[in-house]
Amino acid sequence: MLISYRWLMDYLKENVPVKELVNALRNLGLYATIQKEIGKNWNEILIGEIKDINKHSKYDHLLVCNVDVRDKNLSIVTGAKNINIGDKVPVALPNTQILGVTLEKRDFGGIISEGMLCSEYELEFSDDKEGIMILPQDFKVGSKFSEYFGDGDYLIEIDVPSNRGDCLSYIGIAREVSGYFGIPLNFEYKKPKDSTYSIKEFADCEVWDYELCPRFTLKFIKGVKIGPSPLWLRWKIERVGLRSINNVVDVTNYIMLETGQPLHAYDFDLIKGGKLIVRRAKQGEKIVLINGEEKELDENVLVIADVERVVGIGGIMGGKETEINENTENVLLEAANFMSVNIRRSARKLGLRTDASLRFERGVDIYRTAEILDYAAEMIRLVAEGEISKDKIDLNQGLPPLPKIFLRPQRVNKILGTELKEHEITEILSKIEFKVISHNPILEIEIPSHRQDIKEEIDLIEEIARFYGYNNIASLPLQKGMVVDSPLVEEIVERKIRELLSDIGLYETINFSFMSCEDLKNSGVLDTSPFNNYINIQNPLSLENSVLRTSLLPSLLKVAQINNNRQNKDVFLFEIGKVFYKNTSDYIEEKHLAILLSGEWYTNTWNIPYEIRKVDFYDLKGIIEILFEKIWGTKPDFLNSTYSFLHPLRQSKISLNGEIVGYLGEVNPWITQEMDLRERVYFAEINLDKLNFVKEKTKYKPIPIYPGIKRDLALLVPEDMQVVNLENVIRKVSGNLLKNLSVIDVYKGEKIEEGYKSVTFSMFFVSEDYTLTDNEVDDIIKNILLNLSEIGVYLRQK
Repeated sequence: MLISYRWLMDYLKENVPVKELVNALRNLGLYATIQKEIGKNWNEILIGEIKDINKHSKYDHLLVCNVDVRDKNLSIVTGAKNINIGDKVPVALPNTQILGVTLEKRDFGGIISEGMLCSEYELEFSDDKEGIMILPQDFKVGSKFSEYFGDGDYLIEIDVPSNRGDCLSYIGIAREVSGYFGIPLNFEYKKPKDSTYSIKEFADCEVWDYELCPRFTLKFIKGVKIGPSPLWLRWKIERVGLRSINNVVDVTNYIMLETGQPLHAYDFDLIKGGKLIVRRAKQGEKIVLINGEEKELDENVLVIADVERVVGIGGIMGGKETEINENTENVLLEAANFMSVNIRRSARKLGLRTDASLRFERGVDIYRTAEILDYAAEMIRLVAEGEISKDKIDLNQGLPPLPKIFLRPQRVNKILGTELKEHEITEILSKIEFKVISHNPILEIEIPSHRQDIKEEIDLIEEIARFYGYNNIASLPLQKGMVVDSPLVEEIVERKIRELLSDIGLYETINFSFMSCEDLKNSGVLDTSPFNNYINIQNPLSLENSVLRTSLLPSLLKVAQINNNRQNKDVFLFEIGKVFYKNTSDYIEEKHLAILLSGEWYTNTWNIPYEIRKVDFYDLKGIIEILFEKIWGTKPDFLNSTYSFLHPLRQSKISLNGEIVGYLGEVNPWITQEMDLRERVYFAEINLDKLNFVKEKTKYKPIPIYPGIKRDLALLVPEDMQVVNLENVIRKVSGNLLKNLSVIDVYKGEKIEEGYKSVTFSMFFVSEDYTLTDNEVDDIIKNILLNLSEIGVYLRQK
């Protein structure tokens, strides 16, 4: 929120230096910064009166003015066309700084200009660059501009927290500053000068939905004169970014900025039937707003209507058909209170975010509605004349009682680490308008109507801390010997996983658990259980965040797609995150690890340059094997799988101790083609919750002192047989003498019988007690071949 420092000081009985003000607001949690200093030269600008105007003898577009500044008359050349004899204008003399430039006497075709007539823009008064600033006639000639507008001003930007709707107003901010410095407020609502007629002689109103509009008030003003706003009013609202429209509309904006209560003024003569109805819109109903946009409404949007059509969207924006215009004579003035949640939803749905909707979204004081309405009516009378109805329409179903909260002084000191006495606590709260009802010994505190953010005792304690001063609360050193809980085993394991995969060359990514059903569909997982048992979110922020993910695959595919669209085709990612799905009777939440590889893999070999090749299934499988060996000290088994979202010939389940803990494979090409991914994508997902996180402590084991024997064994294997079956047989027969077993070659093609494949194993045998002989190893190999022959596997002969 942008505020004027000078305007804010109007509400305090003592001025606060601007830097102290900014510091105080920051200490109170309202982060403030000085955006701009304006009017530093106002004490050098004089008020002058134009005595004579003549055309320049050489330049038709210039005028030569004779200007009286009391002590002397000045000859000033100007190109402005909006001036007349007798106008009071601001005059800058030579050596005055105007927008950073020092003014000097200038020669215009033989005529010396002894100063400058200033526009509002040149005085930093507003953004109006058209013409000279015309001042009121009661301004005294020769006096300084600063006598009427102060010694300049500061524009201050304040970040107002979302729960502090009361601070979206000058009075709300002044109330905070008053409590901080102990300076009394300098404000009271003006009472209207009523006439003898009743509003019921002209207008009527009905509220059909009190849930969405708990209070609706109206005041009638007849015989107004629409015109430009007085200078003081324009000065205040334009200074903080609002555009001056006319005197009546400007008053409604002024009151909104001052009090935080939005208002709306209708041209009563344009309201059909002289009656307003507060209701939900009809499906498909349309309205043209005052900004010229046409909006189609639905039944969830609250509207203000007359007997024939919608004339405004409640709490957001009025309609063009009943807006105040130059022909308006009778004004129907509205001040209301609307349900904040509905205003927020409607504003977002319609794409309308206004100053009014912002305030209603954050909460407007329902108790002050009628009082502010009367005040606004009187302000309109002062600037636009007219007669105010003696009464008002005030529709509500009864105002809720002011909330009361019990506060324990000992609890305050325990939470804050202070030693405040009860009277000190009550004094702090009284400064900010909290009423202490009783002391028994617990304090009963009545919450002021404007503080809708105060709900519990802890909120009151926070208020005491803010106004007592965080800097006044003593800092205590950390006590020695404090027990800090050690991290969970799962946290340690996840940290090790992150370190290992990062060392390998993978990048961690973090994604939302929310996604759209379309994301799940695009990844292909909806054809497979349990990935298709997704959970819908009851109240999603958008369709893109309407379901909880059942797999990490959709998230990582979208990351790969974003990288691919930005010409980064080499993607090596991992993510540790949660997935969610439902079964017949319960909701399941699991922690998963996912790895995605795509593009070219850089292998650091002994020769230079590095070998560059495409990643493949075995790169991913190797990472999984390293992961299990380093983290859990074991090796997984890889079993056949039939996931439809993976390539039918390049996929596998990951098994540990007979339980399926994950899967890996190449993402089905039809999926990657639909997502316009031009490289093959390899993906693995592991259920961390199913793994045994408790690993035995590493035991010391000396390096064998006896030499080992290495043998390679090329086998002829049925094409559909899994290699893991062969490994199980070899390990079982070899016993403890086999220290390492790995596949070094798989071959199908020429010289291999149809229906078979060649698998070559490398085996390393060693004994910890003696030196193995070739004969012993030969016997083991023979025994291996004998056992393999029983499952149809033979030694390859050629």
